[in-house]
Amino acid sequence: MQKAILLIWCVLLGIVSSAQTLELSLREAKQMAIDSSYATRNARYNTAKKREEVREVLSIGLPQVNAKAEIQDFLDIPVSLIPSEFTGGQPGEFDEVQFGTQFNLTAQVSASQLLFDGTYFIGLKASRVVVELSRDKERKSEQEIKLSVAEAYHSVLLAEENTRILQENLKNIEETLEETRKLFESGFTEEQDVDQLLLNKNQIQVNLDNTRRIYEISTRSLNFIIGLPIQTELKLTDNIESLVALSNDSEYLERDPNLETHPDLMLAKTNREIQELTVKGEKAAYYPSLSAFFNHQQVAQRNEFNFTETNQPWFPTTIVGATLNIPIWSSFERQAKVRQAQIGLEQSEMQLRQTRETIALDMERARSNYQNAMKVYQNQKSSVELAKRILDKTTIKYKEGVVTSLELNVAQSQLLQEQSNSIQAAFELLTAKQELDRALNIF
Repeated sequence: MQKAILLIWCVLLGIVSSAQTLELSLREAKQMAIDSSYATRNARYNTAKKREEVREVLSIGLPQVNAKAEIQDFLDIPVSLIPSEFTGGQPGEFDEVQFGTQFNLTAQVSASQLLFDGTYFIGLKASRVVVELSRDKERKSEQEIKLSVAEAYHSVLLAEENTRILQENLKNIEETLEETRKLFESGFTEEQDVDQLLLNKNQIQVNLDNTRRIYEISTRSLNFIIGLPIQTELKLTDNIESLVALSNDSEYLERDPNLETHPDLMLAKTNREIQELTVKGEKAAYYPSLSAFFNHQQVAQRNEFNFTETNQPWFPTTIVGATLNIPIWSSFERQAKVRQAQIGLEQSEMQLRQTRETIALDMERARSNYQNAMKVYQNQKSSVELAKRILDKTTIKYKEGVVTSLELNVAQSQLLQEQSNSIQAAFELLTAKQELDRALNIF
């Protein structure tokens, strides 16, 4: 991890300072994306947030201490009425008296400690399981980003190879066009042959320009997925042939999947564990809870604002106590919550079984698609070789005047189409391998 992060910094500094081209293999691109892509960084942020949520839940059961200070200035001191006979007056009459002082200052410190609460202990364990769920999602995100990087990497290689093929065909047709022009000028061929070759050249040039634009966009997309600045210049060190060679392994299809660590299955298992704790937590709501508290305050009462004078009195109050909360009757609310949690648990168990079956089905489908893609690719390679031989023979015959420019055009178009089909078949084979890797969980 540290090596990969160091590589990223070196790359970024290199881009800023000297705009050097970054060379990347597919494996390096995947590792860099795990360290720096937006998706994986976001997943790590989520995991970090969940860890802090565990600390938040844990703090509920730890001592809570608070301090408070309050000052009051009674602009009008409250007036109370007392019977006049208390002061020697006439019965039935009342005297107006004021109790209290103009300035009051209260300083208070309070502390509490949860002693027992079943829902707290279950909630604490559940919050830790939620962290595990977040980690499972992080691993799932890493798997998905590897697939995305591979797909984008393959797309760049596809555009690169298409560019190479079109350039090669353009060069060949330009040579043939030049020879045909000389023959036309010498009177050995018709102008239509020149026009036909010129038309083919223009079509290839249009396709070449479009493929170059696709290459630029594909490269920018790869940069974005990896987490690099989109203008970073890349040089891919792997090529289609080398990657396809890695896929041509008969033992590969016989590999057993590593299901127990499959991200999808781990997510389903963790979700079931959370639902189990939810049931326990709702049942724990039936249990009593006990907490202790301590409160101490000092009150100063003055008619003058002289609270800083140490010879003036302060009046203390100290309370120590405990609170016992006993749930008795909730009109079936707690019962409904327990039942909801039990239904959620049954649902999570069903989803776990469904996930196992889905993974098994995906594995069989991916194996079948991979085998089919391999056959298509091998057949397509043979078709390219055959199309090349046909074009070579047709070119010789065209130069000898045995065949027309139309037949030469057909042979050239046929080779170009078979080459394009071959590249597409290789791309589909690599995609099928990525899907099988995901099903087998061998990233």
